[in-house]
Amino acid sequence: MNKQRTPDDHCQDPSLPLLVRSADKLVPKKQSVIMLILYVIRLPLYLPRRATIPMITQEKWCKPFAVVSVVLAPIMLALILNSQQGEMGSKASMVICFVALVIGIALGSCTFACTSCTMAPQKCLFLWHASGFIMSVTWTYITAEELVSLLESLGTIIGMNPSVLGLTVLAWGNSLGDLATNVAMAMHDGPDGARIAITGCYAGPVFNVFVGLGFSFVIACWLDYPKSYLVPADPYLCETVGFLIGGLLWALVVLPNREMRLDRTLGGGLLAIYFCFLFVKIARVVGLIDGSMSNLMETL
Repeated sequence: MNKQRTPDDHCQDPSLPLLVRSADKLVPKKQSVIMLILYVIRLPLYLPRRATIPMITQEKWCKPFAVVSVVLAPIMLALILNSQQGEMGSKASMVICFVALVIGIALGSCTFACTSCTMAPQKCLFLWHASGFIMSVTWTYITAEELVSLLESLGTIIGMNPSVLGLTVLAWGNSLGDLATNVAMAMHDGPDGARIAITGCYAGPVFNVFVGLGFSFVIACWLDYPKSYLVPADPYLCETVGFLIGGLLWALVVLPNREMRLDRTLGGGLLAIYFCFLFVKIARVVGLIDGSMSNLMETL
């Protein structure tokens, strides 16, 4: 029988091995040493996220962590806002941090007074989920910024153009999770899984373009108000959009002609378009292709 969760271990997170009571399971000495090493490596990455992202699932509910997360979350958002505006240390940034601190203390007091030590919240779930979503997106944003900086540094160290790393390592790493999920659903969930996988292949980029760019432009315009936010000109934009339209048109033409069957013709054509796109971009970065093609497209 599964062991029931008791009030004594309500703050024990199963994802942290050392927070599990030693009486629950006796482990060999070598295994415990390995778990200790993994825990020490993971702790600097886990603890800041755990202390700022509220979790209200019964398995991971911990009232002290919940109180700390709602206190630190507004402060973290204020610090990120100040860093993006370049006003760290100014009076305006101090006011923003002070307001965030007051809001965090107020939310922490409400959480401490209105929540139980053993039971996850059952009311105001929308606010809990919304705050968790916002903070998760915030951590994703921070990780993405650090990853881009790391790629730029790596390109400088090994003498490789950062654009090549962005087209290969960054793009593949960013899509690897979606690729694995879609392939697994298409292979094991039958026709319904294949439909969901195909929908996800197109719905994910659509969400990133409309919601990601939409929020980004709204925030950028708000920060630069009343001035207009100028998007840097890209001489190869028409080329990129051309490959995108080519992939969409290929799927739009092939699928109806194949009675909506996903076969090698569709996949091979999409792969050929992608590899052509990748070849053109990398060839231009390394200097094998000049800008004449782009100038011709702009002239047309």
